[in-house]
Amino acid sequence: MFIRTLRAFLALHRAGTVVAAAEDVHLSQAAVSVQLKNLETELGLSLFARTKRSLCLTPTGRQLVPLAEQMVSIYEQMKRLDKDGPVAGLLSLGVINSAWTGVLPRLLKKITAGHPNLEIKVTAGISGDLVAKVDAGIVDAAIVTQPPRHFSTHLVAHHLYAEPFVLIAPAQMEFSDLATSMGAAPYVAFDRSAWAGQLIDEYLGARGLRVRPAMEVNSLDAIIAVVSHGLGVSIVPLILGANWHTSPALRIVRLSGFDRPVSLIERRQHLRSALTATVLASFEEITAVAAP
Repeated sequence: MFIRTLRAFLALHRAGTVVAAAEDVHLSQAAVSVQLKNLETELGLSLFARTKRSLCLTPTGRQLVPLAEQMVSIYEQMKRLDKDGPVAGLLSLGVINSAWTGVLPRLLKKITAGHPNLEIKVTAGISGDLVAKVDAGIVDAAIVTQPPRHFSTHLVAHHLYAEPFVLIAPAQMEFSDLATSMGAAPYVAFDRSAWAGQLIDEYLGARGLRVRPAMEVNSLDAIIAVVSHGLGVSIVPLILGANWHTSPALRIVRLSGFDRPVSLIERRQHLRSALTATVLASFEEITAVAAP
């Protein structure tokens, strides 16, 4: 069936190898290779550049990707006509690292309970990398902090919730104002290659606070540990659903008017839009009770 061939083609695009594509579509490597060769023959196009060890898309093959996604997506919509029950299939979902200690476990529990035949393959990472993977079609969607600028027009962002930024300091440290607190202890900076770190830098700069970091850390858990042991102060997002904001070792002060939106990013058209819609619906049901 032509749709199965297009699925194999898209699996190769996402996974990068015939072996991984075969695993994705639950076929043998030989069967996938035959399907890909037949696709070239049927269309009369050169879709793949072949070497002894690899198979990658040609420029023509890359042009075919969005068209193949549209065809498979339409087919999936046709199959779901007059169906309101549980969804099924494989969803590749990127998730920012901080969500693992927050709302993600609740989301996965709810989705798997309501849709037992839905398989979710989760990839952890930082927002910028995950959005690039969505744009390239490597993952179907990603839960990220929404980028403040330079957002691809091929993508759409569904707002999920907002996380406030907070100043965290050792519990014994008194708080009077942000400038005084930032100058009273070493500053532990959030990784400035991440969007959260860039937003924090902009926030401090807009208030004329030029603080030289004593250290820069790319792990929220590590920052929490460092500050809890009295080694400095930091500004971090207050993660939805996390439990560290109740730690007796920390003093936490919300920064008025400073938060970050968290969104689900997907391409405007892709073959698993029905599955991402299920994720969005589940989020709407759990975020109200998970808010900090």
